[in-house]
Amino acid sequence: MMKKHFILALMTLTVITNNVSAQTEPNKQSSMMKMTMDHSHLPIAAPSNAPKPALSLSLTKDAMSGYNLHLQLARYQLMPPPEGVVSMSELMSATRDQETGFIEGHAHLYINGIKIQRVYGLDVHLPATHFKQGVNTVSVTLNNHGHMYWTVDEKKVVSTLYIDDTLPQLIKHKFDSFPVENTG
Repeated sequence: MMKKHFILALMTLTVITNNVSAQTEPNKQSSMMKMTMDHSHLPIAAPSNAPKPALSLSLTKDAMSGYNLHLQLARYQLMPPPEGVVSMSELMSATRDQETGFIEGHAHLYINGIKIQRVYGLDVHLPATHFKQGVNTVSVTLNNHGHMYWTVDEKKVVSTLYIDDTLPQLIKHKFDSFPVENTG
């Protein structure tokens, strides 16, 4: 098991290093390599001929504790990474659902700027322990199977809620880079 993780990490490093080497000037290469070691902070453009994904969030207080987060998605196939042996270059690429043409991947959940977990479904319970009193942020990004964040027109596909548990209305502000249009 440890050997598999080492091999995957080595393959990831090789892919990133090769991409950086091919795309940077020699004097910028070492600083770029340091910045790109964590591939989850790299963008990946949605194919221009793919339907544009949309993401919006809603949040309610849980009856017991914490909050319940709901992801509203359009034109995106939310799913865990594929099972079995898959090459790292395949995970890092832009994949699409064969039937719908939608790009596919999972989501990353951030609370107050800290990555909490991957998201493979539309509903997530957020324990109260992740929050401080007062203003907090809850953000979700859409990501490919290699954890790179999806972009459309060079903008990250992200939704962020600014919440304040001391106010009567929980959500103070909401930002969606590509909001889901309500049709009803």
